[in-house]
Amino acid sequence: MGNNHRSVIFGNGRLHLKFLKEIRKWDYVIGVDRAAYWLISNNIIPDLAIGDFDSTSKQELGVIKERAKSIKIYPRNKNWTDMELALKYAKGETVIFGGSGTRLDHTLATLYALKTQVFIDETNRIQKISKGRTILKPGGYRYVSIIPITSSIILSLFGFRYNLTNTKLLRGSTRGISNEISSRQAVIDLFAGKAWVVESND
Repeated sequence: MGNNHRSVIFGNGRLHLKFLKEIRKWDYVIGVDRAAYWLISNNIIPDLAIGDFDSTSKQELGVIKERAKSIKIYPRNKNWTDMELALKYAKGETVIFGGSGTRLDHTLATLYALKTQVFIDETNRIQKISKGRTILKPGGYRYVSIIPITSSIILSLFGFRYNLTNTKLLRGSTRGISNEISSRQAVIDLFAGKAWVVESND
């Protein structure tokens, strides 16, 4: 896995060349389905190519088999999405690129599958948080939204434009949407529940 124990997963969603700049020398690179071919086409050899490869042509799959360091092919009729399978092979800190696309069901499934992983697309950075402290720093994203996953959460916010103290937010409430970092760092103290933290530019 290298020195920093990080996995980067490239999903078969919206992929952008700027994502390639985020790859570090020692990252364990996973290409999901046709994303493995996209990586190879851009001179990145995945450590693992995984999926049912229903989105690839025979020629593209041939390239993946020839170039990827390792490949795991699953039947199309299976109980897991390709992304969920990829997450099973990820170790350490994990960053997901291209996890969103035109299939909203796949995007939602990936978001719910997040544990310690970070999900990045063209305009958003998403992580799932549970009880504990999360520190964010300004730069790169304008807005921060906190969206309850559980029926409710209790949290405090410091260093934001709109701070909160031991406040309960209910799932379905929009009170946590479109906050902004106003200090050198912002602190989220989550006392109960689970939530998504969405940093965005739109």
